[in-house]
Amino acid sequence: MDDYDTISQDASDFSDSLSISLNNKGKYGQLGLCSICGARSSGINFDVMTCSSCKAFFRRNGVKPLHQFVCRASGDCRIDERSRRQCTACRLRKCFEMGMVKERIRTEEQNQRHRALVEENRRQKLKKCQQQQQEKEQRKNQKVYTNCRKEPIYSSSSSYSCDDQTDLICEIFLESVREVISDEFRLDLNYDVTDGLNQYCIPVSSLITFSKHLSQFQQLPVDDRLILLKNNTKVLLPMFIHLLSTTTKTRIYFHHPGLHNINEKISYTYSLFSYNMPDDNKLLVLFFVVLLFSSSLLTRKSLYDAGQMNDHSRQMARYTYDEYTQLIWLYVSEKYDDDYGQAALVYMKIITTFLQLQNLTNEIYDIIECSVQVDRLHMIMQSVLHLI
Repeated sequence: MDDYDTISQDASDFSDSLSISLNNKGKYGQLGLCSICGARSSGINFDVMTCSSCKAFFRRNGVKPLHQFVCRASGDCRIDERSRRQCTACRLRKCFEMGMVKERIRTEEQNQRHRALVEENRRQKLKKCQQQQQEKEQRKNQKVYTNCRKEPIYSSSSSYSCDDQTDLICEIFLESVREVISDEFRLDLNYDVTDGLNQYCIPVSSLITFSKHLSQFQQLPVDDRLILLKNNTKVLLPMFIHLLSTTTKTRIYFHHPGLHNINEKISYTYSLFSYNMPDDNKLLVLFFVVLLFSSSLLTRKSLYDAGQMNDHSRQMARYTYDEYTQLIWLYVSEKYDDDYGQAALVYMKIITTFLQLQNLTNEIYDIIECSVQVDRLHMIMQSVLHLI
């Protein structure tokens, strides 16, 4: 299961690998390849160039006594990209032989301090972005006031730049994905619906991680966070998978149309975003956040109704929904140089895509409810599918 290990930052920086010449040997191995298994490297980790999988493997096992692991063969197993999971003892021994340093593995306390520092940096950057936006809006309003006597000028709050805030949200998304999704992650869907659904546990975990990094989401009580995730993830998941396939090396394979063509329907949900919002992951990330804070995506009863969320949470969710909806409009308007006709057309495409997504998702989950084997389904997916 090491291919699915979460990926966190360590003390070394990827940029260090750029300074290594092609003639370097030893613990740095061949430039661009993991010194342990030969896979594509993610940089220098624990003093050795490794892939993300071997990095996670050493972080998990490097502090354990080497004698705790026993080779079932000759003690000299071949460690490559295919065989690396077959012998923990030989893989760990090779990690030490190549020079990996266990003292560089952060403790849980150090990880907590690091996460706190990252979060503080995010808050400071967001505060700076908001201040810059206020200054730009003030300058724009002053310009409109100065020129208003010369000719009529269309002015609205959508006139100021939103690039900084949009870039920050997308940066948070990419960092969250890298924490959970490895470069080797694949979605390999086959005829068996239950096995296929279990493969979505990793993307769901990444989706939750991204949500937790949003400051507005953090301010909600834990129970209300769970309400939003449990009720909206069913619609968010296809969009999130599409983002993974366009921002990471995640690949999706369909070997069979599946029961009632379920795999073909799932594939079509992914294509909706490529067709209606081509090559614009920033717009899609903003749209994702809007849907995350929506009151109801697939349920007849609004999450904002009494008994679902408390008053404070309802107000915060509504405010965040409105805030990001406005940010989408600002982003689209600026992208098309204040051509409001073209911006409105793109905005309508977003709404149309959402309606199509709702219909398709309902069809897919109707099939799932009739064919999934609940006892074989992972608890995370049982919760997402409302089967528990």
